[in-house]
Amino acid sequence: MLGKIILLLSSFSLLVGCGSDSKTNESAVSIEELKEVPSLNAMSMALTPLKAVNASDFEQHLKNGVYLNSAQQSEFFTTVDASTSPSESSTAASDSTSKQSGYSSTITQEAGVDEGDRIKYDGEYMYIANYQYYQRQTIEEEAPSPQTSIRILQRDPQGEVSELSTTVVSTEASSIKSLYLNKDKLAVLSNINNYSIYSTMAATSIVSDMFFPMEQSFSLSLVDVSNKMTPSVTTSYTMEGSIIDSRRVDDVLYIVSSFSPYVEGLPFAQSEADKLDNYKKVFLSNISHFLPQYTDAQGNSKSLVDPSNCFLPETTTDKDGFNGIVTLTTIDLTKPDSLSSICINTQISGLYATPTSVYLYGTDYQYENDKSIETSVIHKFSIAGQEIDYVASGTLDGRFNWQLSNLRFSEKGDDLRVVTTQGDRRSGYEHRVNILSPIGSELTLVAQLPNATYPEKIGKLSEKGIVQEDIKSVRFFDNKAYIVTFLNTDPLYVIDLSDKDQLKINGALEIPGYSSYLHPISENLLVGIGQNVDPNRMNFLELDTKNNSDSTPIIEGAKVSLFDVSNMNNPLEIHSIVYENGYTPVEFDYHALTYLKTEDNTHRFGLPVERWLTDTVVDLETGNKTDVWSLDNSLQLIEVTGSNADANLVEIGSVKPVYSTNSSAEVYISGWDDRAIFHGNDIYYLHGNSIWKSFWHTPDLTTGPF
Repeated sequence: MLGKIILLLSSFSLLVGCGSDSKTNESAVSIEELKEVPSLNAMSMALTPLKAVNASDFEQHLKNGVYLNSAQQSEFFTTVDASTSPSESSTAASDSTSKQSGYSSTITQEAGVDEGDRIKYDGEYMYIANYQYYQRQTIEEEAPSPQTSIRILQRDPQGEVSELSTTVVSTEASSIKSLYLNKDKLAVLSNINNYSIYSTMAATSIVSDMFFPMEQSFSLSLVDVSNKMTPSVTTSYTMEGSIIDSRRVDDVLYIVSSFSPYVEGLPFAQSEADKLDNYKKVFLSNISHFLPQYTDAQGNSKSLVDPSNCFLPETTTDKDGFNGIVTLTTIDLTKPDSLSSICINTQISGLYATPTSVYLYGTDYQYENDKSIETSVIHKFSIAGQEIDYVASGTLDGRFNWQLSNLRFSEKGDDLRVVTTQGDRRSGYEHRVNILSPIGSELTLVAQLPNATYPEKIGKLSEKGIVQEDIKSVRFFDNKAYIVTFLNTDPLYVIDLSDKDQLKINGALEIPGYSSYLHPISENLLVGIGQNVDPNRMNFLELDTKNNSDSTPIIEGAKVSLFDVSNMNNPLEIHSIVYENGYTPVEFDYHALTYLKTEDNTHRFGLPVERWLTDTVVDLETGNKTDVWSLDNSLQLIEVTGSNADANLVEIGSVKPVYSTNSSAEVYISGWDDRAIFHGNDIYYLHGNSIWKSFWHTPDLTTGPF
């Protein structure tokens, strides 16, 4: 909304005592009579265990944070020269296919924990999230804009598909983030258009909306799909905040979201008097103004969280505060009115979940003497249906990185195994495997690699004696950890976790390229998906003066590797396939991978591959040559045969989308959101918003689009 200042989600501190909605006249009068803003601590991210608090203490901490955040912005912006423009001012291999159902389903990190995706399949019906930007644009000027919707297709006993219905689940939604299928209920999480706004400030201020986050909200829609021809939205909630991640265990959906409060009409503080006015305005405001709200389909709004169900850092004082709220919301999909939430008044960036635990994690970044100091925090909660209990918290030096960070976590019994990274390529990385156990309210570090007995670093040492290889992928499987690092080549490390007192690197394999995603298919076999990279390329940090003219050329592109890990001391690459000049979205989102284990124990994989191709066109009159670029998308089919050292990768072929026209709207659809379903020998390839059908043994025979 115009005329609001949006307060940035960042760290801050607590303030003077204030009440809840039942604030007494006496406390209101005391705030009105203040002559100066109380002394408060600088904002910082909490790195301590949590504690349950009463509503009044939570309100004080939150309002302290709201004020401190506004004060930080004011101090920053008053240093900006008004003559300059703002721009110049500086997811163990687990998926339900293990049940031998005969068809593939969403790949997940943990067995028993479902993850949202854009397509779900129950063996007969396909539920597809249509994305606006893939819908064909009509040439009629007055035609309505495409809307985000859910499409249901049916597969008949002969394998043919037909569309049954298309349902718009939310007119506000800009994109569907994920689908969950639970019996005859489809849960749809959608992002809503977010607009940044200009704040009302002094006329001399040059501050624009680029410095402020957007008002964020998302929607949860529950769709009754018992009648596939006429699905109906039975429940719809619009929630303030931004989705961090979500999971489903049995009938319960868990949603982790973040929210940053704001105050309408809060002026830009340019003087001590302005700051005091802001302080009073914050503390005289009702607490509900600072809590995320959710609104049902009838327009009824409520606070998403109750302050009495929230946690603060254990060491909090009345001089600290934070304006960021992270909410863990649960909803029983069989009882859509049973929505409940807890919250943490701190900052979180990721989620890892098992059937009995939820771990929320984040990293605090500080700088001292031009050196980055990274400290990560992990909060563990136990879950049982909609019951959520806080267990413990712990901190570790380093970060979890951003790409597929949840795969760096693994719970084994009461222990949490997690991989951290510290440093950078120039100064050197420190990669560690950590094992934490809950002792009291703390997740205590009980084992670590490297250690005094086994000090070998994870990652090769350069000529400078430092590790310049960052981690590209991590995967835990039972009592093993697989870690891939990369600079110019790909070392695959195998670590035995069965004895916490003997953590060490058991084996390492160095090959060209790297794996961004690792998929264990047995105790002995591991599939890696990533990129093949020429190791002879010049390292931009270290000039390679060696003569590599006689080196074997490396074909670069998307790479699939099959590893034999039966001997942890000697991992081997059995076979690999490279798709020249291509990439696969599996490198960034493992939901894009399709996997099915057949009855004869053959492992089938499907991965989308995208490539840009060039053709040289010669003008017959002038002789001028022009390069014409075209986008090539396909679903590559691969089979893993055998079980141990005799296993092999077999390239079956590819399924390609075929259009009746050559319009750019169809030809240049990205493969970023491609998915596929395997059912027996039938293949269903989702590209854009359309399905193409093919067969495992004759993939070039394609029908569609559907």
